[in-house]
Amino acid sequence: MKGRAMRHRSILCLMYLGACLTVPARDSGASGIKYVRFTFQPVIGGVERIFLAGSFNDWNDSTTPMTDPDGDGVFEAEMLLPPGRYLYKIVVDGRWLTDPEAAETEPDGQGGLNAVRVVDDALPDVVFARGDGRIRTDGIPLRLDYDMVNPLDAERVEFRTRTYRDDVERVILHALRGSDPPETLSMERWGEDSFFTYYRTVLRVGDSSIRFAFVLADGDRVLYAVPGGFREEPPPVDEMFHYSVEILPRFVTPDWAKDGIFYQIFPERFRNGDPSNDPDFSEPWYRGLTELPPSGKTDSEYFHLVTDWDDVAGLTESPYRTDGRPDYYSFYGGDIAGVAEKLDYLEDLGVTILYFNPLNQGKSNHKYDPVDYLKIDPHFGDEAVFKAFVRDARKRGIRIVVDKAFNHTGDWHFAFVDTRERGEASPYWHWYEWYKWPLPPGGCPTPCDYYDCWWGFPLHPNLNFDLSRPNAEENHITDIREAEPNREVVDYLLDVARYWIGELGIDGFRLDVPNEVPFWFWKEFRAVVDSLRPDAFLIGEIWGDAMPWLGPDCFHATMNYKYFRDPVLNFFALGNIDAAAFDGSLAEGRHRYPDEAVHVMMNLIDSHDTERFLTVAGGDIRRLKLAFLFQMTYVGIPQIYYGGEVALEGGKDPDNRRTFPWDWKSCEIRRDVHAYCRTLIGLRKAHPVLRRGAYRTLQAEGGIHAFARHDEKALCVVVANNADRRQDVTLDLSGFRVKKMTDLLSGETHRVRKDGTLSLVLPPYSGVLLGR
Repeated sequence: MKGRAMRHRSILCLMYLGACLTVPARDSGASGIKYVRFTFQPVIGGVERIFLAGSFNDWNDSTTPMTDPDGDGVFEAEMLLPPGRYLYKIVVDGRWLTDPEAAETEPDGQGGLNAVRVVDDALPDVVFARGDGRIRTDGIPLRLDYDMVNPLDAERVEFRTRTYRDDVERVILHALRGSDPPETLSMERWGEDSFFTYYRTVLRVGDSSIRFAFVLADGDRVLYAVPGGFREEPPPVDEMFHYSVEILPRFVTPDWAKDGIFYQIFPERFRNGDPSNDPDFSEPWYRGLTELPPSGKTDSEYFHLVTDWDDVAGLTESPYRTDGRPDYYSFYGGDIAGVAEKLDYLEDLGVTILYFNPLNQGKSNHKYDPVDYLKIDPHFGDEAVFKAFVRDARKRGIRIVVDKAFNHTGDWHFAFVDTRERGEASPYWHWYEWYKWPLPPGGCPTPCDYYDCWWGFPLHPNLNFDLSRPNAEENHITDIREAEPNREVVDYLLDVARYWIGELGIDGFRLDVPNEVPFWFWKEFRAVVDSLRPDAFLIGEIWGDAMPWLGPDCFHATMNYKYFRDPVLNFFALGNIDAAAFDGSLAEGRHRYPDEAVHVMMNLIDSHDTERFLTVAGGDIRRLKLAFLFQMTYVGIPQIYYGGEVALEGGKDPDNRRTFPWDWKSCEIRRDVHAYCRTLIGLRKAHPVLRRGAYRTLQAEGGIHAFARHDEKALCVVVANNADRRQDVTLDLSGFRVKKMTDLLSGETHRVRKDGTLSLVLPPYSGVLLGR
């Protein structure tokens, strides 16, 4: 489930949002970085806090403040942005408002409007030049974290920083250890994205405590970057960054995950293996909701079982509604027994990690509205069935990751039902944030006026983690000492981890909307999970930049929407960015996160929350194959959303949750895509360099993107022609000392010339995977 970020971090008012930059929605025809100014004048006085939230900062409502420095009543924020089309709102004391001065707006999907800001050549360029003695500092990180200092092993520590591209001539690490003389190490330029140059160096630190600063030199100007800002003279020791293993413990991710192939299953739609447990809607939460609504009453819930597995037309447009909307309340009977039946299929495909959407009991077909976290939905199976399934999967080398949503329960969760019926007399009263009670007799048209609920959906009452502040203000709190933890809620959720990992034997969790749960909770959760299974795998659903959630006290990885799915979609499916922009977006993620996280990122091309890739690509199988080729050879863990390997299409929810087409072998296109995907998975498993090797971009221009995965023993090269015409490609492989390369898909051999170049001719929308 997709939610907005609510996280606080102090920033400079003039800023470049490099850590949370989104590839523009379309090519504006402009180039370069632009200087952009936003203004807003409140219609009433007494306003305390105003922020910008939009596609330029992952819709974070607490990181981009608007200020009124001259006291004239007009609040402003200035930032540097690449050309593109940006959606935004203005957040005034917690209220999300449409900018009344916006020249353009569009629906926000919640009944309101987003403002639109187009950044193009009407705005001035910001120009950078090495040697001019000017250093732009607003894009340089000043917060000690794993993107700055990355302990590699017991001895070596990697130090990283970044500057704007072409802005400085050199960067130096200035380090002090106790009373030893200062050390100065030149930092190498190890990568670039569209806007930044990244620098790194490795120092043997061991158990030492070390103080350090980054020295930026350009022309006749020298600046020292320290936590408090930038100095022109060497800083005192107590003003420098401070690293020790106690401050930043080594961050290690599960080794087994680095070789993984994810396969996501929406349980209700994968396979019906046991019709005897099909929903009969006898539970109390379905009472009065299983009869066809009266004609014309278009918004009524109608829960029902579809007996024809292949009848998915209602997921596009319901036959029971008169407003043209889809059928959100249909069930098909998918269950754990169905997945167990198809373990042979999944093993043959090459899957090593199954990621299940929630299996807990719930009212909906998606189960993100838990009735009980500690009970498997009986229409999926029971504890004995699931344990047997886990054992069988593990014998085949398949691990299990299960989805949990801790931000909210369902409105039929036992605790919420008790508060709804008993009010303050309920022992669970403080598990939720009630504004007023009781609900009106006969129901209420706007339940969220009575209790705090997730994004205005009354079936998702939010849990109350912190008794000292409203739910909307608790999520950014990192230190538990600054909170008043609601121990009953916290301990209950920690027991959920103990049950699913300790009792049921799963290998990890995918955590839903974790940015809407307090940071301090995840620290407690991680400690419990580590105590149960030290090699358990935790993945957060973060749609934007995930750096704050990555580390030894939070998550190992995230669903890589921002730095994988978004650029892959824009380049391969939509074709609205070129290879250079595509490569720059990918590079930002590799450089932004520590290597341990990069190698276990969940690299998806679609999910239950998005349209399916093939649908976005207009049904073009060539584009889907290119996306698979890239996904299966790039850094991180590839994820297949069930059915993607047989060219399953699907639009917006719920159409993206169609039943699996088990007659796929009768369709030539489905057979072809399955064979291609299976082959790529097999090659990834056969060539360790594709899983653990280093990455290097070889070419990124127009529609051609080429890169190498390499280590001391092996080399693989991937070339994609994402264009509608045949292209001649020449690659420089002189740095790899290779004489010939073999296409691992076709078997064709390609000779490398004496000067180290290799030439290829690629048909439209095609690619090759070459091995040494």
